[in-house]
Amino acid sequence: MKIAEIVRFLNEIAPFDTAESYDNPGFLVGDKEQEVTGVCCCLDITHKVIREADEKGANLIVSHHPVIFSGLKNIPKWSPVRELIEKNISAAAVHTNFDIADGGVNDALLELLGFEKKEVLEVTQKDGKGFGAVCEIPFQFTARTLAEHCRNALFLDGTKYQKTDIEINRIAVCCGAGVDEKVMELACEKGCQAIISGDIKHNFWIEAENRGIALIDAGHYGTEKSAPHRLAALITKKFPDIPIFSSECEEEPCGYC
Repeated sequence: MKIAEIVRFLNEIAPFDTAESYDNPGFLVGDKEQEVTGVCCCLDITHKVIREADEKGANLIVSHHPVIFSGLKNIPKWSPVRELIEKNISAAAVHTNFDIADGGVNDALLELLGFEKKEVLEVTQKDGKGFGAVCEIPFQFTARTLAEHCRNALFLDGTKYQKTDIEINRIAVCCGAGVDEKVMELACEKGCQAIISGDIKHNFWIEAENRGIALIDAGHYGTEKSAPHRLAALITKKFPDIPIFSSECEEEPCGYC
């Protein structure tokens, strides 16, 4: 079976044309006409992941974050793209299109948290799909206890939370770096008392304090580390005869002290 068949399947489960305009999902490096020897799934393509794929005989890496995000003007020695080419390993990505897909990254995050989606936070597609979810919980959290729940459910070393005593039972959940001006506005409009996301910038912590809404930062890696496992499961179900695995060397790139 050729790599092109895997790429076609990725487009079926998370259509590339549903990605955000700034994004770059799809087939990015290599030769789609090669026969597949194995598939490695990961969050980010790093040198460690490439070596792992090579050692395990995989000639295709499917990542959540595109290894080529914007136009390349050069490929320096340190670039993973260069190593992919040298090792004859192809690369594909499903990014914002997989965030919003049914059973995709945000849905996987909800499952880990034990929350049920009541509605989409930001509808971006004609079929009603979009970014984030609004969830209602049948009990009250504080910002601190909600952060503790995220830390335990996602097996994190730590989480950041808003210093507030507000009671929380309606929550917006956005994987990755999900908080921007529109998300903040929508969460408030929809009556959410908290937003769970990652990579939250300082100005939004101040805005949240002024608006009276709590932010929980569970990290970009923490909110999306389920992506490789979900991808591996989906591809394995479709192509059970091909060696498919999620990276075992990938880990949170940040330490805590």
